[in-house]
Amino acid sequence: MNNLSIVLCTYNEEKFIQKTLQKLIDEEIVKEIIIVDDNSKDNTINIIEKIKSNKIKLFVRKDVRGFASAFNLGISKSNENHILRFDVDMYSEIDYFLFNFNKHPDKDCIIFSRYINDGKDLRSGYRKYPSFIINKICNFLLSNKIKDYTSCIMIFKKNILKDIPIKNTSYANFIIEFIFLLIKKNKSYIEVPFEQKKSTEDNSKSAPNLFTFIKNGSLYLLTIMKCLFIKILG
Repeated sequence: MNNLSIVLCTYNEEKFIQKTLQKLIDEEIVKEIIIVDDNSKDNTINIIEKIKSNKIKLFVRKDVRGFASAFNLGISKSNENHILRFDVDMYSEIDYFLFNFNKHPDKDCIIFSRYINDGKDLRSGYRKYPSFIINKICNFLLSNKIKDYTSCIMIFKKNILKDIPIKNTSYANFIIEFIFLLIKKNKSYIEVPFEQKKSTEDNSKSAPNLFTFIKNGSLYLLTIMKCLFIKILG
């Protein structure tokens, strides 16, 4: 039977965390909700601890921060055969995520894509256009079989991580290599349309200032070059 582990990487999510958890708890197919929190400074942890559910597993990291390492920790604590990852501020899309899981139960990976028909990126230009350019570079240099190389909203079978481990990078650039290897290793995947709302940028941790934005962008480019090198070597 296909069941879901939800992995949520949180930091200062008090605005949405309760709505997200209440919705997930009520879903029978969701067997566990693993939350890796990077020592939130708001009321996120207090809100989580007040919700009584055996599905919730909370891990608070006080000396370590970072999306990739948090995601890896959450995966290591999971027990089900599929993993769903999304951002907490996307709680209104949970029904859509689960609908697609039920629709494509045999796929190794379901990618919620902004760059296929009916997909959209409604964020401001300074977030939308760099992401679009990065993905066009990936399509040109790596493969155009997948359109959205930077979507971190996905459902995947846990067992594919034996062949395609999540790299413990300092930022979300690991997702480019993960998606590239889905193609290279002939995993079964599907992109389904996803509309990234403008409101999601209000909760973004990836671009708090121009320096960080440029630094993170350079990490994406370095990962693309790494994947291109792998492609050339065959």
